[in-house]
Amino acid sequence: MLWYKHLYVGEAAEKKRFSIIQRIRSGDIPAKAYVILYPANPNNLLDIWEASQICSREWEKRREAEGEELLILGIAWGYQDALGLAGQMVNEVYQATGGFNLREYLS
Repeated sequence: MLWYKHLYVGEAAEKKRFSIIQRIRSGDIPAKAYVILYPANPNNLLDIWEASQICSREWEKRREAEGEELLILGIAWGYQDALGLAGQMVNEVYQATGGFNLREYLS
């Protein structure tokens, strides 16, 4: 699991940011933690997942099969915070580039 070098953090997650990151790394995932990732489906802009889901055996098998390491772009505390953060990220890309190519902008 990799972390984006300029990790986006939701407003509700800001005060708990280091605790959330450490708990995700250790596998002791908080129930309200969400992560934002590049989309599995190229027709989407971003994926929002509960952090506990991405640390499951199913996800490990999926990553191994695709030969791709998981890159966490952002963390949030609660689904509403995750939606707001994803919107903020998309808006930032659009304001900077006039488009929606998040992979190119965040690289």
